[in-house]
Amino acid sequence: MSSSTTTPPNAEDIIASPAVDGDLNAEMRNAAKPFSRTTLVLAGLVVLAIAFGGGAWTHAAFGTSSSAPTRPAGGNQGGQQAGTGQQGGGFRGAGGRGTTGTVDHVDGTTVYLKTAQGTDVKVSTSDSTTVGVTQAGKLADLKPGATVVVQGQAGDDGTVAAQAITQQAAR
Repeated sequence: MSSSTTTPPNAEDIIASPAVDGDLNAEMRNAAKPFSRTTLVLAGLVVLAIAFGGGAWTHAAFGTSSSAPTRPAGGNQGGQQAGTGQQGGGFRGAGGRGTTGTVDHVDGTTVYLKTAQGTDVKVSTSDSTTVGVTQAGKLADLKPGATVVVQGQAGDDGTVAAQAITQQAAR
């Protein structure tokens, strides 16, 4: 029976053997790259996701609470007439929300407007209709030639049931 005993290498043998089998420069380049291309792409995606989440949080915290874009009074009626800066036109269907025009005359509780397109709009009012003329006002405060914004619902006959009438500042 033979016994084979292996002796651990001594310090001289360890120092005398090469540290790397092959190209030392290639081994050093691999050691100098701690991140692979895949790791860098994934890190970039994480940064983008964090930026998107931060933007969404900022909008939720400081943005507007309305999900619909705001529109000036007059909504989507007509178009904007060049040079006047006024929304115009009558109502489009029963879903109209308002109009802008010039007061032609006031007859009792009815206001007659002329839009920027030249159409006449009859506006009915009630006790709950608010009238603003730079400050709270009454129907009698509306004068012919004044530009007003009417908010209300259009009836089948085209008459607007006003919820609010606001006189625009003189230009």
